[in-house]
Amino acid sequence: MLSAIQQPHATPLAGTVVDWRRTLGVHYLRLGRISRQRRFMTVLPDRSVRMIANRASPDIVLGIKADGRVIGVVEVFCGADNHAEIGISVEDRYQGQGYGKTLFMDGLVAADRIGVRTADLYFASENHGIRSLVHAAGGEVVQHGADCEAHIDIARFLASSD
Repeated sequence: MLSAIQQPHATPLAGTVVDWRRTLGVHYLRLGRISRQRRFMTVLPDRSVRMIANRASPDIVLGIKADGRVIGVVEVFCGADNHAEIGISVEDRYQGQGYGKTLFMDGLVAADRIGVRTADLYFASENHGIRSLVHAAGGEVVQHGADCEAHIDIARFLASSD
């Protein structure tokens, strides 16, 4: 009998915001052209990616490791009214293996733990992976030209996944 491959759970990145920025910078630089476009909604040169990482101030960063390094992250940026913006990225060679889904689901659970009630995502309309994850979580997608925004009621998502 074949055993199922155990998908890892995302775990909080160790350290402080300064440590997270360092890890994010290394991770972002490993993203290919399309992955950068999916994460930042535009293709950015290395210099801009480093600048974004150096200024990042997420409230939560969860990562998934493979081959001895962080290969995917979910970042939660808390805002007003119990909302948080969520960003997800997975290195190119690890995409299509369920890591993004794991990061997304674990990120919603972590956001709930700190009192976030609504997860907000902004993405390009051709990003079918995120669109699919949002729909699976019961979220609503609103398209504005080539861009989309999505809102997920985290309590409703958690109740439906029990």
